[in-house]
Amino acid sequence: MTSSPQVPSPGHHHPTLADACAAWQSGRDTGSTPIRAAARVLTGVPHYFEAPYITKLDAEARHDEPRLMHARLILEALASAGRRDIAEWRQSLAVDGVGCASRGIKAKVEADSQIEALVSASGAIMQMPLWGFSLSEDVALSYGRRFLFRLSGPFSAIAPWLHSGIKSAEQEVIGGGTYRVMCTRQEAETLVVDLEEVGQILPEPANVAQFFSALAQR
Repeated sequence: MTSSPQVPSPGHHHPTLADACAAWQSGRDTGSTPIRAAARVLTGVPHYFEAPYITKLDAEARHDEPRLMHARLILEALASAGRRDIAEWRQSLAVDGVGCASRGIKAKVEADSQIEALVSASGAIMQMPLWGFSLSEDVALSYGRRFLFRLSGPFSAIAPWLHSGIKSAEQEVIGGGTYRVMCTRQEAETLVVDLEEVGQILPEPANVAQFFSALAQR
Protein backbone atom coordinates (compact mmCIF):
# COMPACT_ATOMS: atom_id res chain seq x y z
CA MET A 1 0.00 0.00 0.00
CA THR A 2 1.17 3.53 -0.68
CA SER A 3 1.50 6.31 1.84
CA SER A 4 -1.42 8.61 2.50
CA PRO A 5 -1.74 12.02 0.83
CA GLN A 6 -1.49 15.23 2.77
CA VAL A 7 -5.16 16.02 3.28
CA PRO A 8 -5.82 19.00 5.55
CA SER A 9 -7.35 17.91 8.84
CA PRO A 10 -10.81 19.30 9.56
CA GLY A 11 -11.71 21.33 12.60
CA HIS A 12 -9.81 23.96 14.50
CA HIS A 13 -7.60 21.74 16.63
CA HIS A 14 -4.81 19.80 14.98
CA PRO A 15 -4.00 16.92 17.32
CA THR A 16 -0.46 15.75 17.85
CA LEU A 17 0.92 12.26 18.24
CA ALA A 18 0.98 12.92 22.00
CA ASP A 19 -2.77 13.62 21.87
CA ALA A 20 -3.37 10.44 19.88
CA CYS A 21 -1.33 8.31 22.29
CA ALA A 22 -3.07 9.78 25.35
CA ALA A 23 -6.43 9.04 23.72
CA TRP A 24 -5.33 5.47 23.00
CA GLN A 25 -4.32 5.03 26.65
CA SER A 26 -7.55 6.53 28.03
CA GLY A 27 -9.18 3.11 28.23
CA ARG A 28 -9.88 0.16 25.97
CA ASP A 29 -13.58 0.90 25.36
CA THR A 30 -13.24 4.67 24.94
CA GLY A 31 -9.68 4.86 23.60
CA SER A 32 -7.84 2.07 21.83
CA THR A 33 -10.90 0.13 20.61
CA PRO A 34 -12.52 3.01 18.64
CA ILE A 35 -9.10 4.15 17.38
CA ARG A 36 -8.44 0.64 16.09
CA ALA A 37 -11.81 0.79 14.31
CA ALA A 38 -10.84 4.10 12.73
CA ALA A 39 -7.59 2.53 11.54
CA ARG A 40 -9.57 -0.23 9.84
CA VAL A 41 -11.66 2.43 8.10
CA LEU A 42 -8.59 4.31 6.85
CA THR A 43 -6.70 1.22 5.69
CA GLY A 44 -9.62 -0.79 4.39
CA VAL A 45 -8.38 -3.84 6.32
CA PRO A 46 -11.19 -5.63 8.21
CA HIS A 47 -10.98 -7.03 11.72
CA TYR A 48 -9.57 -10.53 11.95
CA PHE A 49 -12.89 -11.91 13.18
CA GLU A 50 -16.49 -10.89 12.53
CA ALA A 51 -19.03 -9.85 15.15
CA PRO A 52 -21.98 -7.42 15.28
CA TYR A 53 -20.19 -5.13 17.71
CA ILE A 54 -17.19 -4.91 15.34
CA THR A 55 -19.49 -3.90 12.49
CA LYS A 56 -21.06 -1.25 14.74
CA LEU A 57 -17.65 0.11 15.81
CA ASP A 58 -16.47 0.41 12.20
CA ALA A 59 -19.68 2.18 11.15
CA GLU A 60 -19.35 4.68 14.01
CA ALA A 61 -15.68 5.28 13.23
CA ARG A 62 -16.52 6.52 9.73
CA HIS A 63 -18.08 9.63 11.29
CA ASP A 64 -15.76 10.04 14.28
CA GLU A 65 -13.42 12.90 13.40
CA PRO A 66 -11.16 12.73 16.49
CA ARG A 67 -10.68 8.94 16.26
CA LEU A 68 -9.92 9.10 12.53
CA MET A 69 -7.33 11.81 13.14
CA HIS A 70 -5.76 9.89 16.03
CA ALA A 71 -5.64 6.68 13.99
CA ARG A 72 -3.99 8.44 11.09
CA LEU A 73 -1.31 9.95 13.33
CA ILE A 74 -0.51 6.61 14.94
CA LEU A 75 -0.48 4.73 11.62
CA GLU A 76 1.93 7.25 10.13
CA ALA A 77 4.19 7.16 13.21
CA LEU A 78 4.20 3.37 13.09
CA ALA A 79 5.13 3.40 9.40
CA SER A 80 8.33 5.28 10.21
CA ALA A 81 9.15 3.36 13.38
CA GLY A 82 12.09 0.99 13.38
CA ARG A 83 11.80 -2.78 13.68
CA ARG A 84 13.45 -4.37 16.72
CA ASP A 85 13.19 -7.69 18.50
CA ILE A 86 11.95 -7.90 22.08
CA ALA A 87 15.42 -7.63 23.66
CA GLU A 88 16.24 -4.55 21.57
CA TRP A 89 12.89 -2.93 22.41
CA ARG A 90 13.41 -3.46 26.14
CA GLN A 91 16.93 -2.10 25.94
CA SER A 92 15.95 0.98 23.93
CA LEU A 93 13.02 1.73 26.26
CA ALA A 94 14.91 0.84 29.46
CA VAL A 95 12.27 -1.61 30.69
CA ASP A 96 12.42 -5.11 32.15
CA GLY A 97 10.16 -7.97 31.25
CA VAL A 98 9.76 -11.71 30.85
CA GLY A 99 8.69 -13.60 27.73
CA CYS A 100 7.73 -12.23 24.34
CA ALA A 101 5.88 -9.08 23.39
CA SER A 102 2.32 -10.37 23.76
CA ARG A 103 -1.40 -9.68 23.66
CA GLY A 104 -3.78 -11.69 25.79
CA ILE A 105 -7.37 -12.24 24.61
CA LYS A 106 -10.21 -13.36 26.82
CA ALA A 107 -12.80 -15.91 25.65
CA LYS A 108 -15.56 -14.53 23.41
CA VAL A 109 -18.37 -16.80 22.26
CA GLU A 110 -18.71 -15.03 18.91
CA ALA A 111 -14.96 -14.99 18.20
CA ASP A 112 -13.22 -18.06 19.61
CA SER A 113 -14.05 -20.50 16.80
CA GLN A 114 -13.18 -17.92 14.12
CA ILE A 115 -9.78 -17.22 15.68
CA GLU A 116 -9.04 -20.93 16.04
CA ALA A 117 -9.90 -21.55 12.39
CA LEU A 118 -7.80 -18.60 11.23
CA VAL A 119 -4.61 -19.44 13.12
CA SER A 120 -4.78 -23.17 12.37
CA ALA A 121 -5.02 -22.76 8.58
CA SER A 122 -1.99 -23.68 6.51
CA GLY A 123 0.09 -20.58 5.76
CA ALA A 124 -2.16 -18.49 7.98
CA ILE A 125 -1.80 -14.71 7.81
CA MET A 126 -3.27 -12.18 10.25
CA GLN A 127 -3.67 -8.49 9.50
CA MET A 128 -4.20 -5.87 12.20
CA PRO A 129 -3.85 -2.20 11.24
CA LEU A 130 -3.38 -1.26 14.91
CA TRP A 131 -3.28 -3.25 18.11
CA GLY A 132 -1.79 -2.91 21.56
CA PHE A 133 0.47 -5.42 23.22
CA SER A 134 2.78 -5.48 26.22
CA LEU A 135 6.51 -5.98 26.51
CA SER A 136 5.64 -7.98 29.63
CA GLU A 137 3.95 -11.33 29.04
CA ASP A 138 2.51 -11.27 32.58
CA VAL A 139 0.75 -7.97 31.87
CA ALA A 140 -0.58 -9.36 28.58
CA LEU A 141 -2.06 -12.40 30.31
CA SER A 142 -3.86 -10.17 32.80
CA TYR A 143 -6.13 -9.08 29.92
CA GLY A 144 -7.12 -12.60 28.92
CA ARG A 145 -5.92 -16.20 28.80
CA ARG A 146 -8.01 -17.77 26.03
CA PHE A 147 -5.49 -16.72 23.38
CA LEU A 148 -1.98 -15.31 23.69
CA PHE A 149 -0.55 -13.68 20.57
CA ARG A 150 3.24 -13.49 20.83
CA LEU A 151 5.58 -11.63 18.48
CA SER A 152 8.76 -13.40 17.38
CA GLY A 153 11.65 -11.65 15.67
CA PRO A 154 11.77 -7.94 14.76
CA PHE A 155 8.53 -5.94 14.85
CA SER A 156 7.44 -2.33 14.40
CA ALA A 157 5.94 -0.43 17.32
CA ILE A 158 5.71 2.88 19.11
CA ALA A 159 5.69 3.30 22.88
CA PRO A 160 2.73 5.60 23.63
CA TRP A 161 3.98 6.60 27.07
CA LEU A 162 7.05 8.24 25.53
CA HIS A 163 4.71 10.66 23.75
CA SER A 164 1.88 11.00 26.30
CA GLY A 165 3.94 10.81 29.49
CA ILE A 166 1.45 8.47 31.19
CA LYS A 167 1.00 4.77 32.07
CA SER A 168 4.58 3.64 31.49
CA ALA A 169 4.14 0.80 34.02
CA GLU A 170 1.87 -1.10 31.62
CA GLN A 171 4.73 -1.39 29.10
CA GLU A 172 2.16 -1.22 26.32
CA VAL A 173 3.35 -0.58 22.81
CA ILE A 174 1.23 0.01 19.72
CA GLY A 175 1.94 -2.13 16.70
CA GLY A 176 0.27 -3.14 13.50
CA GLY A 177 0.88 -4.89 10.23
CA THR A 178 0.68 -8.21 8.47
CA TYR A 179 1.75 -11.24 10.49
CA ARG A 180 2.52 -14.83 9.57
CA VAL A 181 1.38 -17.51 12.01
CA MET A 182 4.54 -19.44 12.77
CA CYS A 183 3.08 -22.03 15.15
CA THR A 184 0.35 -22.61 17.71
CA ARG A 185 0.30 -24.70 20.87
CA GLN A 186 -2.06 -25.28 23.75
CA GLU A 187 -0.77 -24.37 27.22
CA ALA A 188 -3.44 -25.22 29.82
CA GLU A 189 -6.47 -23.06 28.91
CA THR A 190 -4.46 -20.78 26.59
CA LEU A 191 -3.90 -21.21 22.86
CA VAL A 192 -0.50 -19.60 22.25
CA VAL A 193 -0.04 -18.17 18.76
CA ASP A 194 3.47 -17.16 17.66
CA LEU A 195 3.46 -14.43 15.01
CA GLU A 196 6.12 -12.96 12.73
CA GLU A 197 5.68 -9.49 11.24
CA VAL A 198 6.02 -9.67 7.46
CA GLY A 199 4.64 -6.33 6.29
CA GLN A 200 3.23 -2.92 7.15
CA ILE A 201 -0.31 -1.61 6.70
CA LEU A 202 -0.69 2.04 5.66
CA PRO A 203 -3.75 4.23 5.18
CA GLU A 204 -5.27 3.97 1.70
CA PRO A 205 -4.98 7.40 0.02
CA ALA A 206 -8.52 7.17 -1.38
CA ASN A 207 -9.96 6.41 2.06
CA VAL A 208 -8.08 9.30 3.68
CA ALA A 209 -9.30 11.72 1.02
CA GLN A 210 -12.87 10.43 1.19
CA PHE A 211 -13.39 10.49 4.94
CA PHE A 212 -11.55 13.70 5.76
CA SER A 213 -13.16 15.57 2.88
CA ALA A 214 -16.59 14.41 4.04
CA LEU A 215 -15.89 15.51 7.60
CA ALA A 216 -14.66 18.91 6.43
CA GLN A 217 -17.95 19.49 4.58
CA ARG A 218 -20.20 18.73 7.56
